Amino acid sequence: MKVSQILYCIVFIIIIYGVGIVQGIVELRSGDTVQFLDVFEDTFISPVKRENTIAQKYAFILAKLEVITAALSRNGDQPVWGDMESAAEEALFAVEDVRKTTFHMNRHVTADSTEPSFIEIDTLHNRVRALYDAIQDRMELETIQPVFENAVRLAATLAGSHGKVGIIDAAKLAGVHFFNYTVFSRKYLRAYESEMEKTSIFANTLRPYMQMTRYLLFGDLGEKAIGGRKGWFYYKPDVEYLVRPYILDKRSFIVDPNAKPLTDDPVSAIVKFKSQLDSLGIDLLVVIIPGKPSVYPDMLTSAMGPSLSCTFSHSLRTMKELRDAGVETVDLFGPFAEERTHDAEYGDSIYLQKDTHWRARALRRAARVVAERIKQYPWYSEGTTEYMIDSVIVDRVGDVGVMSTLPNFKIRHLNLSFAAEPTKCYQVYKVERGEDGGEASRQLYRDDFSHSRILLLGDSFSRIYQTDEPRSAGWISHIALELSQPIASIVSDGGASTLVRQTLARKTSVLRGKRLVIWEFIERDLRFGAEGWKDVALDVGNWTR
Repeated sequence: MKVSQILYCIVFIIIIYGVGIVQGIVELRSGDTVQFLDVFEDTFISPVKRENTIAQKYAFILAKLEVITAALSRNGDQPVWGDMESAAEEALFAVEDVRKTTFHMNRHVTADSTEPSFIEIDTLHNRVRALYDAIQDRMELETIQPVFENAVRLAATLAGSHGKVGIIDAAKLAGVHFFNYTVFSRKYLRAYESEMEKTSIFANTLRPYMQMTRYLLFGDLGEKAIGGRKGWFYYKPDVEYLVRPYILDKRSFIVDPNAKPLTDDPVSAIVKFKSQLDSLGIDLLVVIIPGKPSVYPDMLTSAMGPSLSCTFSHSLRTMKELRDAGVETVDLFGPFAEERTHDAEYGDSIYLQKDTHWRARALRRAARVVAERIKQYPWYSEGTTEYMIDSVIVDRVGDVGVMSTLPNFKIRHLNLSFAAEPTKCYQVYKVERGEDGGEASRQLYRDDFSHSRILLLGDSFSRIYQTDEPRSAGWISHIALELSQPIASIVSDGGASTLVRQTLARKTSVLRGKRLVIWEFIERDLRFGAEGWKDVALDVGNWTR
């Protein structure tokens, strides 16, 4: 072989494998695991660890239930309630751990939470929860016994499906994971590739220079953000939701070759959830939050004027289809279009300029509109809790600017940062009066799961200002203010389509005493909601509201 050919082969190998070799050396020197071995670990090692962990957790659950068995059969003596309550609580936490472990197939792939195995785990969680509640309430032993037996029976059945993994079982697990969850899994490989890009020493060295240059020259904010007019930033999925076909349009099921097919039907999922609540005598009120480009299309592009605000969104059609199917909805599009006409008067907008979320004016208007609808229900009665508000200014760092990752990049001593937006918020306080009628004390608004008749399911629009800075200034607090009574809430950032219902399915006891569920979600989630729009079973056992 000629020297030139040998040199060519060496150069070719360096070009092909050099990046990976350098990356591996850097990872070894830093003490991190070598990333290209992750596939091997996720195929052969993680499945065995996962299965053994699940088996151990089920053994722990059965052991704790055995403690309750011993306490219930004390030959006529009174059971040791403290021991039973402690054992039931530990069993409940262990069931939650089992679900979490079962859900994560490996570091990149999660299981389908609508599979029968998850429904069985959720059923077990509800039964152990019912057992724990019965013990906490010190119910009669005759009442506890059937609840306990149901929990033990299902726990034993599920535990029988898991055991210590032998060599043959390990080989079977490796085969299943090899073909379904790692090497032949598109979801795994895309996540693996994405992680490699994020941790690449070459990419991380060059990316700041490239992205900073693109932003300075063209205003490019990266993959997740779009630059609008006059310094406004928009979250890209908010815009894509509006420009793509309607969610139930046949063209939307395969929008482009690189996007996963849209197979879930949000309208059907919402109608089914209403049916589930109807069986419990609980009303459902759906609130679709307009996205920022729906309210301010003119700040995205000069081709659209302010008069188009809140007039062209697909969500208007969705709300009509929901109403036609018997689902109560609240229209915020009209009120928001009217509210933004007062921007000049107030000297600000109703949405943050560099954030996806609303300001206090919008959330307070939404709270008033929703409260007006709630007051029309025949079961409604005015609350007696006294609230007051106090204004506070907070500096909000826009999430769209953060998602662009531009503020994270530093080139020597040069870095780019986006100024925080000062925004006025209104904190809600509960007021206690003394005997003389004067104010004795005040405390920030808090949810009341035990006594509230209203439960709100929501996303980050329900979280902002409520549980983050300044706290108790979000629209949850302002709904309570309008109704003069506290409500309860379950909130999941970006997860209002399915994740909040899954959380509710694991905690169905919160539905006791409820007359209304308010389901709030941002309109883009009709297409891009986390976990899609899955059917989620609500196992409420034998209790009624």
